[in-house]
Amino acid sequence: MLNGPVLALDLGATNARAAIVTPDGSVSARYAGEWPKGAGRQAVVDYCIELLRSARDEQAGVGGPTPVALGVTAPGPVDPRIGTFIDPPNMGRDFFGFAIAPTLGDALELPWAMGKDTTGAILGERDFGAGEGSDDLIYLTISTGVGGAALSGGRPVVGPDLVAGELGHMTVDMNGPRCGCGGVGHVEAFASGTGIATAARAVLETDAEAPELRRLAAEIAPHPLTAVHVSRAADLGDPAAGVIIERARRAVAVAVVSIVNVFGPDVVILGGGIALAWGERLIAPAREAVAESAFRIQAERVRVVQAALGDDVGLIGTVPLVASALPELAH
Repeated sequence: MLNGPVLALDLGATNARAAIVTPDGSVSARYAGEWPKGAGRQAVVDYCIELLRSARDEQAGVGGPTPVALGVTAPGPVDPRIGTFIDPPNMGRDFFGFAIAPTLGDALELPWAMGKDTTGAILGERDFGAGEGSDDLIYLTISTGVGGAALSGGRPVVGPDLVAGELGHMTVDMNGPRCGCGGVGHVEAFASGTGIATAARAVLETDAEAPELRRLAAEIAPHPLTAVHVSRAADLGDPAAGVIIERARRAVAVAVVSIVNVFGPDVVILGGGIALAWGERLIAPAREAVAESAFRIQAERVRVVQAALGDDVGLIGTVPLVASALPELAH
C-alpha cells in the first residue's frame, strides 16, 4: 500500500478532473471542468495545474497528509514509461509526442506516474470496484470516444509498442461510417458521443423523419446537437434518433461478443458517461448477445456489468498506477 495519498489528474478528451485519492481509493478535494479546447497546449497544461493546485491546497487547508506523487490518466495511446502522449486521436495533433506527466510533475514538484485512461480505469475497478477479486478483466469505456483495456493474469495487455488494447477501434461493420481515426465501421464511429452526434447532424441534412431532433437542433442553435440530445429525442419517440441509438447499442453488443471470444475474461466492465447514463439499456443487449453468440465456455464464465466507480474511476485508478510505477512509495 502507498505511504500517502496521490494527487490525481484524470484528463479526458473534453474535461479534466483533479482530486486527492488515498491509498484505499477514497476521493476528496475534487475539482473539474472543461479544458480550453482550441486555446493551445499550454493553456490546457495551465488549466490542469490550476485544478491540481486547488486540490492540493484544499488538502493542506484541512490538515490532510501531503501527496506523495502525481498520478495522471489520459486518452491513449500513451507511453507511461516517459509520461508522453503518442498520437491520441481525440486530443488533437498539438498533443502528439507531448510529455504531459513530466511537465505537470515538474510544476508541482512531485514524482509522477501516468497511464492510459482505460488502463487506470481497469486497475481501479480491479482493486476497488466491479472487477474486485479478478485478474482477467476487460474495461470498455463509452463516452466522447470509445476506449478499452485488458488485464490478463493481472497484467495489462499493452503489446511490445505499448499501444495494444484500442478496443474502441474494433470493426463492427465493414460498411459502417468512417471513424475519427480514419478507419471504417469501428465501434467508436457508432457508439461514442462524437459518433452519435455526427450521425444526428447527417440526418438533419436529409428529409428523414426526425421531428424531435429538428426541434432540439432549432432550440440550441447555433450550437450543434450532442449525444445527450439524440438520446433525449429517441426517448421522445423520434424515429431517426431511435435508429441511431439502437445502432450504437448494437455496435457495443457486437464488440462485446468479439471481446469475450478473443480474451475469455471473467468480467467485461462497461463504463464512461454514455454507459453510466444508459445503464441496463446498454448492458442488457450486450449480455444477451454474448449468451446468444459467444463461444459456450467463454459465455458461461463471463459477467457483463456496469462500472462501479462512476466518474471517479480515472482518479481512483491513479493509486494502482503510482503503486506499480513507484514501488519505493509503498510500505
